[in-house]
Parts: sequence; C-alpha cells; structure tokens
Amino acid sequence: MTQRFHDEDGTLQHLADRLVAAYPDIDAHIVEATVDEVSRELSGAKLKTFLPILAERRARLTLDRYRATRPEASPSPEGT
Repeated sequence: MTQRFHDEDGTLQHLADRLVAAYPDIDAHIVEATVDEVSRELSGAKLKTFLPILAERRARLTLDRYRATRPEASPSPEGT
C-alpha cells in the first residue's frame, strides 16, 4: 500500500486501507484514487467533524457502482 495520502492524522490512509481490504476484487490503485478524489471533493467543507464518515460513504458508493458496471469476465472459449 502506498503512502500517497498526506492527511494530518492518517484518516484517509486508514480509510484507503480498509476499503482495499473490503474490495479485494478492485485494484488497490483504483480504490486509492477513489478515496483521493472523494477527499478532494470534500476538502472545501466547512464542518470537518463528519468528513471521514461522508468520505467513506461516498467512496463505498463509487466503488459499488464501479463494481456493478464492470463487465464480468466471460469464460474463455473452449480450445483456446
């Protein structure tokens, strides 16, 4: 796991680590990029108390949508 998040208390890195474990079927870089994007979207919020909860919810929704829209691996044709 890369240390690409530089938040003061490690909250975003901890969130990324938890989500990587919760979504093992999604590449860790995609999960980390999702957390990074969500944190940027919420960075202008005035009330910071609930940001970790909001960030996690938004990241999980994004990852669930990503998972749902991915084409499933189709079985390879026999004989190839």
